[in-house]
Amino acid sequence: MALLRSDTLEARGFHHAFPERGATDADLVRELGLPLGVAIVQVKQVHGADAIDAAEAGPNRCADALVGRAGVGPHAVGVRVADCVPVLVGDDASGNVAAIHAGWRGVVAGVVRAGVARLTESGAPAHLVAAIGPCIGPCCFEVGRDVAEQIVRASPGARVVVADRGDKAFVDLRAAVRAQLVALGVEDTCIDDVAGCTKHESARFHSFRRDGPSSGRMLAAIAARRSA
Repeated sequence: MALLRSDTLEARGFHHAFPERGATDADLVRELGLPLGVAIVQVKQVHGADAIDAAEAGPNRCADALVGRAGVGPHAVGVRVADCVPVLVGDDASGNVAAIHAGWRGVVAGVVRAGVARLTESGAPAHLVAAIGPCIGPCCFEVGRDVAEQIVRASPGARVVVADRGDKAFVDLRAAVRAQLVALGVEDTCIDDVAGCTKHESARFHSFRRDGPSSGRMLAAIAARRSA
């Protein structure tokens, strides 16, 4: 069991983790330092671009980005993944946080932009730090040319197609998410990569592409930063 962390988020005092497959939700709750009985806020993920505050969440609420506010409660927000990209973002000025679920459909639909906009409210990401967690890597993410072209259009300035094979292409979703964050004004040096390919590292990660409907999910989460 392992809980993976971002040096960038840790340096700014944000409790967070990207679990490997052996970690439990209870392990994650302890890592985030949540009070007894406080759960990580989650919603029903639908590969869209809706972003909501934790206070609006519920078991039947659909969204793919969640924002936790410092001072509103011990809010920790999380997204479950099994190949899609988990993105954890902290606002160093306010202590607010966001957890974003970015599959290729979400990347194209603009879920990263929606999550950042909801987090900052003013649209100014000057104080943001982010970590991109383990996801399906370009070694394994093979898609049709039509899907690849959509991701390219949504990823300004990034080399997201790493190889072509006839009517198929291998795509780097991590690079696409980073390009979107940078385009939104997040400093490239403030974006951390927590490495790992979910599909080919079977001992470490769940993967829907590898295991199909029987695949588990990993809950990446971050807690709003409490005042000192």
